[in-house]
Amino acid sequence: MNNAMLIIGIGAILCVGPVLAQSDHEQDVSVAGITFPDTITDDQWKVFTANVSAHADPPITLKMMIRGEAGSEETMIQAARRGRLQLAAPSLAGATSLVPELAVLQLPFLFESAEQMDWIYDEVLPQQFRAAFADSGLVFLHWIDSGWLGFYGPKSFADPGKVAGVKLRTAPTDAARLTAQQLSADAIYVPYPEIIPALQTGLIEGGMTSDYGFVTGGMAAEVNVFTLTRHSYDTGMMLANAAWYESLSAANKTLFLSAYGDTSEFRTRSRAYTARELDHLPETAGTQVVTLTQQQRDHWAVITRPVHQALLDRIGAPAEALYAVIQDAKARFDYGDDRNGMPGSSGVRSGSPGVTSGSPGVASGSPDKMSR
Repeated sequence: MNNAMLIIGIGAILCVGPVLAQSDHEQDVSVAGITFPDTITDDQWKVFTANVSAHADPPITLKMMIRGEAGSEETMIQAARRGRLQLAAPSLAGATSLVPELAVLQLPFLFESAEQMDWIYDEVLPQQFRAAFADSGLVFLHWIDSGWLGFYGPKSFADPGKVAGVKLRTAPTDAARLTAQQLSADAIYVPYPEIIPALQTGLIEGGMTSDYGFVTGGMAAEVNVFTLTRHSYDTGMMLANAAWYESLSAANKTLFLSAYGDTSEFRTRSRAYTARELDHLPETAGTQVVTLTQQQRDHWAVITRPVHQALLDRIGAPAEALYAVIQDAKARFDYGDDRNGMPGSSGVRSGSPGVTSGSPGVASGSPDKMSR
């Protein structure tokens, strides 16, 4: 009896020992994303690597694959789920391939002000995302800001009717496809790394992308106009393989929540960086940037409003639940109460689903003729 117990005890030590020991030794961690060199996001990845190098306990060696080496966003998300990657940084559009209801956040003119949207992203949505990804073996860590969506192409799209018939690169998400359909565009999916060749060969004439993606992704040299509709906001995120994350020391769990830096501060810097780059595009790339007047924005909002119900009908209950959470959060923000930690809108709520523009020095309206 005692010998049997001794054998079992020794066996347990032999089995558990290597696992315990591994947590005390340096780990190799693979990180995947799609980031262009010499951009503000690229600089922020350097902050991330420096923080992990300096503060990981036990130590961690990072294998950074942030130039698209891991493949498409859908591929990197699946690799993170299966543990072939420990960390992945997809866009919101990429994440909808796994959690379709997240497309609700891409609905046109969902938010009524930048302040309202930022508060909801910071205070309400993280817990929703953590719950949404939990069933897929992933942990949502934090946002990585991207920017306002707009349309690039051969002409101004300040009038939404001008989008009809245009061969438009459209992300493979329900919200993007339904928006293109509502605008009667010829929606074509092209993987992100293939957008430039597709523009050069005429496979596509334009597309939808964030302002940050437009100024950093090389598209400006291939098109005449970028129309900054600000109809939706794009954001990236940091996702971790759940089993790996749970195996980390308490110190390293906390570290990976903050290693990328202050995400609110990065958002402010990223928006300022993008605004400056947009201002320079007419000189640096010969591309005109068009923002919408309030009247044009209101018209866009009316034209695209049917996309909301169409998306909810297509995805069903999970999308309806998230949409309801957002509508409730908007009401709490707009009629805020300091006693409940709600900031209030200071008169932001005006009934218009448009979002204030803000990019200083960028052309407004719809010029009749664009020149390179």
